[in-house]
Order: sequence, then C-alpha cells, then structure tokens
Amino acid sequence: MAKLQKEFGKFHEEIKLKKFDENKDLREKRDLLFKDLREGLKDKNIPGTTKKLTFREINQGSYSMNTGIKPQNEDYDIDIGAVFNITNDEYNSAELKKLVRDALNKGNRTVVYNRPCLTVEYKTEDYHVDLAVYSENNDDIHIAWGKEFSSEKIWYKSEPEELTTWVSDVSTVDDESAQFRRSVRYLKKWKEKHFSASGNNAPPSIGLTIQARKAFSSYAAYDNNYDLTALIRVVTYIKQEFSSKYDSDSEVWKESISVALPVQPYKNVYYKMSLTQQDNFYNKICDLLELLEAVDAEESDFEASKLLQKIFGTDFPLADDIRASEKAPYVTTGQNA
Repeated sequence: MAKLQKEFGKFHEEIKLKKFDENKDLREKRDLLFKDLREGLKDKNIPGTTKKLTFREINQGSYSMNTGIKPQNEDYDIDIGAVFNITNDEYNSAELKKLVRDALNKGNRTVVYNRPCLTVEYKTEDYHVDLAVYSENNDDIHIAWGKEFSSEKIWYKSEPEELTTWVSDVSTVDDESAQFRRSVRYLKKWKEKHFSASGNNAPPSIGLTIQARKAFSSYAAYDNNYDLTALIRVVTYIKQEFSSKYDSDSEVWKESISVALPVQPYKNVYYKMSLTQQDNFYNKICDLLELLEAVDAEESDFEASKLLQKIFGTDFPLADDIRASEKAPYVTTGQNA
C-alpha cells in the first residue's frame, strides 16, 4: 500500500483558503460592503414607526465553517448575511430585499436578485458576494426568500448560525475537526475539476459539506493514509445516499439524491439539480470512489499520486518514485539499457 499522507498534507496547504480573520483583503472588502449598506439605509425607518432600520452582520458559508478552497478561476465567493431588527409583519420580504439591492447597486457593483440571496458582482474585482437578507423576528430568524418577479416572496424560518455550529461541532478533538475540514476541501477540489461551473451542473458545496459531516467518524492517526481512509469513507457514504428514480422524459431509471439541511428550513440542498444532473453526479461519485480505491490498493507511492492527480489535478504533488530510483543502477547497461 502506498503511503501518501505527506503528499496529502502538501496538497491541503496548497488549496486551503484562509478564514476572514486571516485574510485582510477579503475581510476589508466584506466590511466595506456592510459600511456602504449602513450608509445607504441610514435614513430609513421601519414603516409606521420612528425606529431606525438597522441590522447586524453574520458570516456564512465556507468562511464561517473554515472549509474553503482557493478558487481556480480567482473568483472569490464571499457568503454573508444581514439580520435586520424587524419582525416579519413589519416588512414584506421582497420590499426589504429590494431596498438592500438598491442601496448597494451603484458604482462598480451590480446586484442580482436571486431566490436565497442578493449576489453582488463587481466590474473590476476578482470576487463576488452572496448576501442573504434576514429578519430578526424576535430572535426567530427568517430569510427573505423568492425571486424578484415570482409569486414566491415569503419569509422562511432559517438558522444560519446554527448550521455553522452544527458543522463545526463535528468533533471536540482538534485533530478530528481538522481532518474533517480537509476531507471537505478535497471534495470541493474534486468538484472544481470535474464539474462545469455553469448553471446547476455541480453539486452545491453545502451538500458535500453536510454529507461529509454525517459520514465523518474517527481520526485514524495510526494509518499512514488516514486522509485517504477518511475520504473513502465519506465518498462511500455519498454514493449510498443515492436512490433510483424513474425519469418519465427519457423513460429510463436514473440516480437521485435528496439531502435536507440539518436546521431550519430543512430544505433539500440539491433542489436546484435536475434528475439528469443528479444522475451525472452519481456517475462521477462512482468514478471517484473507484479511483480512490485504486489509490488505496496501489503499492507504489509515485503511481498512486499519479492517480490522485487524475482526481485533483496537478495541485496534488507527485510522490518520489523510490522504486524507479532503486532500479536505476541495474537498467543503465546490458540488454535493458
């Protein structure tokens, strides 16, 4: 069996994305956006009252969970939320979302109104921001949900901070928590290499994170391939979560997956993927598991690392070809020379 934990460690350091408190540039960009939003809303009162419309900031997504990877295309994705000091009956969810959109839609920014959030895009910057709009609703947080021109404009009960806590509470042992986060980053890197970023072709990162959290168990520090062992365990679990579903359009059976958020609103995180896209996800998971098992069975470190480059790309380092170097003196002369 190949021994590749050292290479996995180098790979992880290469792809790891720092948290906000470690990344001064992205932290400043986030803070500037919140500053501009406060400035844009400073004269707004809650309708029918003299109470100022204010909000508190929260971090979301991979930055708050510490599971991010450096984006291949340099388009950094910042996930944040603004929790407003209102109840649901004080503001229509769509009206508040539009108010936030209009306050930020200026200068080099373009704000796109999406169902779960507002996406803030920049003309000259290498990042975008997904900003969710929430109501505090007497400590019972709800998210402004729905597209701008859809009849679905409602407040959904949501627990974004509880989700971050649930993911972070994977273990009380620091080494185990760190290994879990590495497993998530490996899955995200695999996703980046093997799926198109357009549309809903790729499984959402929160889905991979939730499934990794559910599948993760012990930290196999005694194993020279403990990151590989943990990753195989997670990928096996994801594969087992699929079930067959009949596709009436193509008249064939396809593999489908549904995974609920572990907190409110308990939505299926794969709801945007079509059945064909889910089936493609399944096929790629099967290919991934097959390659990982081949890596696990490979005796040569060098050959095993070449297989891992098929999974992750050239960011994964090639191991030393010890066998080749040991044979070198014997193949320089004679009939094999």
